[in-house]
Amino acid sequence: MEFDVTPLEGGIHRVHLNGRMDSPGVDRIELRYSAAVVASGRDVIVDLSDVSFLASMGIRLFISSARALHGKGAKMVLFGASPDVQSVLDTVALDQIIPIAADQAQALALLKA
Repeated sequence: MEFDVTPLEGGIHRVHLNGRMDSPGVDRIELRYSAAVVASGRDVIVDLSDVSFLASMGIRLFISSARALHGKGAKMVLFGASPDVQSVLDTVALDQIIPIAADQAQALALLKA
């Protein structure tokens, strides 16, 4: 599991995740992800297009990050999930906690809503 952060206009950060969000994958990125994403206190869109697998550890990371950002007055939106990953997101009703968009344009629109 790897990730990179790209600053966008308006102080928004785009996080691109790549790999398996299982226990070993999340363990590998969790501290760096939190430092890069949560500590910034900026609105974040998270690109899931290259996430091949999503387990409970990944869901926990998203929820804890979204809550921490909310506490700083910022928002997080997930987007670009593959059908398999989207199925997991739907099964756990993650969209009740974190907005989920089909693509980057929709994710940016949800941040502004």
